[in-house]
Amino acid sequence: MPTDHETDSHAELDAIRAAFPTLSWDSAQRIDEGWDHVVVICRGCSEVDALGHTDLVFRFPTDSQALAQLPREIVVLEHAATCVDSAIPRYTHVPDGVEFAGYPLVRGERLTPEVLHSLPATDKTTIAGQLGALLATLHGMDTTAPPLDLIPHSYQPENLDFVRGIMENDLPARFTDDEMRTAREICDEVAALQSTLLPRVFLHNDVNVRHLYWDAGPGPRPGRLGLIDFTDMCLGDPAVDFAELYGYGPRFVDEVLAHYVGRIDDAFLDRAWTYQRLAGLYEIAGHLYYGEETWEYARATFDRCRSPRRPRS
Repeated sequence: MPTDHETDSHAELDAIRAAFPTLSWDSAQRIDEGWDHVVVICRGCSEVDALGHTDLVFRFPTDSQALAQLPREIVVLEHAATCVDSAIPRYTHVPDGVEFAGYPLVRGERLTPEVLHSLPATDKTTIAGQLGALLATLHGMDTTAPPLDLIPHSYQPENLDFVRGIMENDLPARFTDDEMRTAREICDEVAALQSTLLPRVFLHNDVNVRHLYWDAGPGPRPGRLGLIDFTDMCLGDPAVDFAELYGYGPRFVDEVLAHYVGRIDDAFLDRAWTYQRLAGLYEIAGHLYYGEETWEYARATFDRCRSPRRPRS
């Protein structure tokens, strides 16, 4: 008897076959580590419906918000892809009904902190430069004109309410009194920022190690940065897109900022650190409510960014 995982995989592959009947592939990999999508990577694609692409990524939303966002994501990324030098998803396979969609694989190795720190200094500089340029381009796009006028406002208020609820109901059994004070302080600081008049730009809104890729490429040519998963894109404070870069360490954040030509003020990195602290607390809440990530991972993420003082390089 097939397992639930095998049944789900067959259902998704059947959906791909139904939408693109002449598409063939050599192998397919199902990835369900995301919070709101299942991903199927088809490698060795061929026949007419491959449209000349060897490897295709098909994303299947698993909740109503991600499903509603997908058509917007498709048209916004089609527009953005023509404006940036880095690799971002550009959907080529969009079936009727838009219940899932596919794009050519963004190539490279996932840019974990371990991978970044193992690279030559020249590659690190190139990555920081490309990421700074990418964020500056995204943040500088005109969000009053189509299709960027479709981008929703920040989800941060709803996320903060979610974290507060989990914090008061579930965290007292897990956290010490001192940790609870820290959690409440983080929420209060973010709430204060939300009541402040801050720039509002096109955000990826989830720039972290799960979504950044580095394609070193063959020979002497420069490598190319890739950024995937724009599901959470929204309008918000540009400092948000720098928050989780602290997972690579403060020196990398400073290097990216040095190549960023967007709007910067004296409190920019302090706000980024506050948002990073909220992201750490959100990992805890996500584990307790959704069962995402392990407790050890969530706990380590929170512990890394507990301090109210922004780390310096």
